Amino acid sequence: MDQSRLFEIELEFERMIAQSRELSVFRRNPTTWEFLLLLAQSEEGAMDGLYSTIDAVQTRYLGNSALLKFIRERRDHGDLRFLEADKKSKWTIQIDQKLIDHLEALLRWRDGELLAATQPNGALSNGREPQAQIARDD
Repeated sequence: MDQSRLFEIELEFERMIAQSRELSVFRRNPTTWEFLLLLAQSEEGAMDGLYSTIDAVQTRYLGNSALLKFIRERRDHGDLRFLEADKKSKWTIQIDQKLIDHLEALLRWRDGELLAATQPNGALSNGREPQAQIARDD
């Protein structure tokens, strides 16, 4: 793969994330981005509870209290939902499905571009916008 093409794909991916109001909030900090990806791994959300999920984050650019504040803000905004359990510390955290769909579409676009760039006769999009299924926030 041409090195400049690799960087072009990543640059376009970063720009698409930045244009998404919902995703860009998470991408501003490596800790919140990792938190989002941890939650997105499970269709049912983080089953271990809020504090266990926070402890699972390995990228420590935010302290636990700052991350907790961010999570509460995202809950108030509607990006995250807390599903009650017997113990408050074991509440399930879920991401809004629209946000997951948008994240997945962008990741699939990037992966497709990277795969196409590694194919000897692969047709490259040359920085074109991703397909229509990746809706932009207006």
